Amino acid sequence: MYIEKKLRNEYESAAGGLHIDPALDSKIERIAKNELAGKWRLHIGTRFRPKLVHAAAAFALLTGFGYATHSLLYKMDEGSVRMEVQAHKDFTLTQITPKEIRQELENVENKLATGETALVYFAALEKEKHPLFQQNPMIGIEKPNVVKDWKEWTAILIDEASLSHALPHQLPDSFSFLEGKQGTPYGVMMGQEGQQWLHELQKESKETGKSIVWKVVPQATSPIESYTSLYENKQKERIFVTVEKFPKEQLDVQLSTPETTKYDAVTVSGKKAHYTKNDQFLFSESGQYQELSWLDQDGEQPIMYRVGTDSPTVSKEMLLQAAKASQQ
Repeated sequence: MYIEKKLRNEYESAAGGLHIDPALDSKIERIAKNELAGKWRLHIGTRFRPKLVHAAAAFALLTGFGYATHSLLYKMDEGSVRMEVQAHKDFTLTQITPKEIRQELENVENKLATGETALVYFAALEKEKHPLFQQNPMIGIEKPNVVKDWKEWTAILIDEASLSHALPHQLPDSFSFLEGKQGTPYGVMMGQEGQQWLHELQKESKETGKSIVWKVVPQATSPIESYTSLYENKQKERIFVTVEKFPKEQLDVQLSTPETTKYDAVTVSGKKAHYTKNDQFLFSESGQYQELSWLDQDGEQPIMYRVGTDSPTVSKEMLLQAAKASQQ
């Protein structure tokens, strides 16, 4: 099964002014034909319109897009999973601030019932110079069902996430399990109805004169099943341990990140891992998000581990210790 339908044009760089080669049209046609090959292909954070789009990830973890000007940060090619992370020119918002966006998303989340998902449209984003914001001026938010009981959450990880071992109740540096939820630390999935919902929200905004409008939508099904465990210490520092259950079919993933992202290749329990530090993270008050990620196999099941933090006082070494503890 295949989930890519590439848009005709790629994003210009944040600086603007780059000419998009019309030859991309024929490239799009070739890519679309690959659907017959029976592969999954998921593009996150580049200008593609797949049937399933990770709405918030584009704004949260990746916030930096382009086609002609990018460099390869790192790649994974193991088993059925091929992943590339590309560094692109960064950009800043000029019509609305990240703080204003966070406040509005929080306001909407407070109005949602547990388990509900919503899309929030920001008219200001359509006025930004960068094509990413112009074409995707809405962000997904949810009020997830959280599990506070450690034993119950462990059972979910083993039964649904296919983990052969339980994650620890405590991590080094006095981090203790707080809660678990299905999904990533930030972001929701937006299905193929996304463009229809965007048009509806744009119409509502125009008719009401409101610059921010939102809509409760069904939660889409993702080809990647994600489960996030949140750990916290007495200083209210946070560490997220996310387990991503990948499909056994071929999966190609392309991610984008700002060119200012710091990268280092590291080792976690004998496995090659990737450390990134993003200083343009939309949903963090500090603007930072650090993450360690590595791919593992549990039998025939590909599992991606991500250990991250939005707390600027959590060091790289603390993340490494937490990552190692998650494998014991």
